[in-house]
Amino acid sequence: MEQSGASRIGLLGALCDLGCRRARNEDAIAALPEIGLWIVADGMGGLARGDLASAIAVETIAGEVRRGASLPDAIHGAHHAIASAAAASSPMGATVVAARTDGFSFEVAWVGDARAYSWDGRLAPLTKDHSYIQPLLDAGLLTESAARTHPKRNIVTQMLGAATHPPKPGVAVGTLEGGARLLLCSDGLTRELADDDISAVLASEAAPGDLTARLVEEANRRGGRDNVSVILLECR
Repeated sequence: MEQSGASRIGLLGALCDLGCRRARNEDAIAALPEIGLWIVADGMGGLARGDLASAIAVETIAGEVRRGASLPDAIHGAHHAIASAAAASSPMGATVVAARTDGFSFEVAWVGDARAYSWDGRLAPLTKDHSYIQPLLDAGLLTESAARTHPKRNIVTQMLGAATHPPKPGVAVGTLEGGARLLLCSDGLTRELADDDISAVLASEAAPGDLTARLVEEANRRGGRDNVSVILLECR
């Protein structure tokens, strides 16, 4: 995707919050409007140095895109960078969702259970989790409400760095019309808020610049069991 230099999709807000129950923030975000790049990375809490893994993911993806790499190739670069860093210590990994924007167009790529949504009065998922329970949802063997309490809901099947095989990033492309929004988030948001809850915040009468904080506050009010990262973009 080539940048036109006149992007119509702009930043409403970006927050990376500790949450209520974590001693360390293992999420990392990047908002780089000059190249139309937006990244949310979530370090794997069950492995060593999740904070380092997410930082490497963000830094590597940004660097690769600046050098002309496609978004999926940049994510593969992050996978290898994390794997190389882990080789000298303990295994580490991260999930990621990233978007590139140009004019009214966007491309989203992801690995794991970090998510992207579009919103135009209705919330629409752009990503499908690389997770144990996603195939059960796809096959109709599990409902969305049951998935939220499933004992294996937090098991991801793809990640950066720690996977046996290189991940296969999911990719989604689309366009936004005036007033529509693009949301990137870590699972700290979606663990606490169902899609209807997220949509209700985005549809609220809060000032547009306050919506990111409102999403994080609501996730923390519901328990804040994980770090919460949100990037919210709007087509202007």
